[in-house]
Amino acid sequence: MPDSPSTPRVLILTQEFDPTVDPVVHSLKARGAELVRVDLSYFPTTLTFTTSDFDGERRELLHRGRRVDLDSLSGVWYRRPTAFAFDPAMSEAEQQFARNEALHGIGGIMRATDCLWINRPDVDAVAELKPYQLQVAKRHGFRTPRTLLTNDPQEVAALVKATDRPVVYKALTGGVIHYPGAFPSGLFTTVVGDEVLEHADRVRHTMCMFQEYVDKAYEVRLTVVGNTYFPVVIDSQSMPTTAVDWRGENHLPYGPYRPLPDDVVERTQRLLAELGIVYAAIDFIVTPDGEHVFLEVNPGGQFMWMQHDLQLPLSEAVADLLCAGGEFRRGPVTQVGY
Repeated sequence: MPDSPSTPRVLILTQEFDPTVDPVVHSLKARGAELVRVDLSYFPTTLTFTTSDFDGERRELLHRGRRVDLDSLSGVWYRRPTAFAFDPAMSEAEQQFARNEALHGIGGIMRATDCLWINRPDVDAVAELKPYQLQVAKRHGFRTPRTLLTNDPQEVAALVKATDRPVVYKALTGGVIHYPGAFPSGLFTTVVGDEVLEHADRVRHTMCMFQEYVDKAYEVRLTVVGNTYFPVVIDSQSMPTTAVDWRGENHLPYGPYRPLPDDVVERTQRLLAELGIVYAAIDFIVTPDGEHVFLEVNPGGQFMWMQHDLQLPLSEAVADLLCAGGEFRRGPVTQVGY
């Protein structure tokens, strides 16, 4: 891996409108970094990628006259880019061929770009799989909610009838449904009971995840930026709108800062090492007896709401990590309070 350049060079791949990126851009500029921010939707109209070894090694990106040597980058932030935008005059078959070629070509070029990534998209694609996360978390000593994952209505009916504990339905992905002509609809975690038996046949349509409801004292949203941890306490049981799923509330009930216990930090470091990611947003339930129960990892989780509400230096931490470059090494953890 090449040494980090004296002037950090950072590539940000994200959609054109992404307010989370703007404060990080400001922090990068304050550190003297050279940066390029592009969206993959610019390809192939105003964005080109080229690699060649016909006359020496050359690997570069060109956008609106600005040329970026990919081998000189200290860091890449793969945030939330949108899809390639091909010429609408092309047939659907031609666009599909072009899309596949672009995925393999650009994907291969970027995978070979040897610098610090937040996070590599191929690694993210595996790390965000919830059933896999749960298995990895258990392997590293975390308690997880007992989980049924199935498309068999009889399995769901048997669980609801047999259990003496509340059961929740939880979407495996972001829980957003896009209906034509309407704003996206959010599907939050929901407690289900006998009423689900009337609609159990719908389970056949896709994979569904049901989990035991875990009693909560409070919850923790942990944002991890390299070896810097930002644990935020959410007093979810203080409001009926946040008791089951706090994501639907615009004004969150924060609790006082509580650093994570050393054993939780150690297990989290091992978990993230196996997942291979350097940035993550992790959700925990803390039970009335103080146990941290792992819920999920979001490798691309939002953080600007916490920075705004609690004045946490998250943008600065992301900028520092991107500027540092080099191979990321897990080490002693610093926890940041509020």
